[in-house]
Amino acid sequence: MNTDQYQEAIKANIAVHSAMADDYNTVEPHFREESVLRVAAIIDEIEKSNSINKVLDLGCGTGFMINILRDRAEEITGVDVTQAMLDKVDQSGKAKITLINGDTAAVRLEDNYYDLATAYTFLDHLYDMTPTFKNCYKSLKDGGLFYADLSPNAYFWDEIKKLVKTDEEFDEIVQREIKAVTAKDEEIEAEFGVNKETFKQAEHQKHIEGGLREEKLKQELENVGFKNIRFIYHWYVGQAQLVNDESMEREERLKHANSMHHYLTKSLPLSRHLFKYVGFIAEK
Repeated sequence: MNTDQYQEAIKANIAVHSAMADDYNTVEPHFREESVLRVAAIIDEIEKSNSINKVLDLGCGTGFMINILRDRAEEITGVDVTQAMLDKVDQSGKAKITLINGDTAAVRLEDNYYDLATAYTFLDHLYDMTPTFKNCYKSLKDGGLFYADLSPNAYFWDEIKKLVKTDEEFDEIVQREIKAVTAKDEEIEAEFGVNKETFKQAEHQKHIEGGLREEKLKQELENVGFKNIRFIYHWYVGQAQLVNDESMEREERLKHANSMHHYLTKSLPLSRHLFKYVGFIAEK
């Protein structure tokens, strides 16, 4: 591993997320109600067969996962390199919440202690995921689960990059996705004053590696010792337009969106390039 680039990625993340901290919860779409409910449902499903009393939240940011877990868990430890993000975490609720400003790969954690580890919209910010996977594995109890989600899906990015190279005109649905992939760095620079190259460094697995691939993730997790890995694909192309289609009542929109998700999920792996994000649940 290139230690200099590893440290540069950490510095870039601190710069980007310090600039975004005040507005992060309002500009990031995963804080919307439907996204919170989706993740809460996954946590509820996990809780049916596994304890979630002690939780480790890696790359906790402003507390997206902590907000969902605070009244379910007894203890939550949140780790993040950006103090400005940690300063925004709401520490109220039933759980004892401990926040640690540090690198998820190097932070000292108690061995065999946690029932559940989470990493939400975080893994793509790592220069190298394996050191964090190792630290996570060591800290989990035997049988404990590692739930990660909302990481950029490389198969989707591959298809978008093919379209960028053509001169064809596409429907607004496709144009929106192309812009989200190719112009996000410019949007962040304009809105938050963060240099776009710094932004790319801060999302190394997305912008440099081209997203997360199921095969590579599976291999890295298994090399560390994880087993029974189940992958989760989320947010298919056009879902935003369907959810926000005002020609239908909101309940009807969500029903249609969920039906489409169900059928596309049943079509995996053939359909995996249609989903923007990938996640997984792995067992120690």
